[in-house]
Amino acid sequence: MADATRWVPFWPPTSAASGYRVNTLFIFELALCAAILALVFGLIWVFCIRYRRGSPAVRSGAEEKSWAVEIAWTAATLVCFLGLFVWGAGMYVWLYQPPPLADLELYVVGKQWMWKIEHPGGQREIDALHVPVGKTVRLVLASQDVIHSFFIPAFRLKHDVVPGTLETMWFRPTATGSFALLCAEFCGTQHAHMEGQVVVMEPAAYTDWLANQGVSQSLAQ
Repeated sequence: MADATRWVPFWPPTSAASGYRVNTLFIFELALCAAILALVFGLIWVFCIRYRRGSPAVRSGAEEKSWAVEIAWTAATLVCFLGLFVWGAGMYVWLYQPPPLADLELYVVGKQWMWKIEHPGGQREIDALHVPVGKTVRLVLASQDVIHSFFIPAFRLKHDVVPGTLETMWFRPTATGSFALLCAEFCGTQHAHMEGQVVVMEPAAYTDWLANQGVSQSLAQ
């Protein structure tokens, strides 16, 4: 899916299928709000200039209120923003309902103040998440102490991790590289330092990386 924000300067890059869809929705919302803002302020400036003090504009014979115009612009605005709501709700369901089949399932535990990840073969890492590019990755999230929020800005994904529950999220990276992994929920004095990296690798490189990792202790330790 093409990224709708490639032409927007200073826009944070995205490297996941979810990011492209979120970008498209956000750009559409931004454009719609900008159009409404331009219309409202444009009319304000027109009337300020046309009916300024000393202007020869005719002020008599004001027209009666038109209910047709009122209903038309109100209905048009309602339809536009209801459309955005339906679009956003559909995307929310798509983002937070994991696909039935995933190429890779990983377990993630949030703990003050680190992320601990376990791979299917028992390989474990802290504050780093290695995944293959182009594969659908499903995460099973848990918290060992307080509420955390698993946040990958480049993927436009964030999911709260609540103690006593298992949460799931998924993503499909589209480019290799290292991307920030953060906690987006205040979780204590060292919250700002609860960060890591998502490392997206070519499938062959990921397989080699797994083969070179040992099996360490349980995630609960």
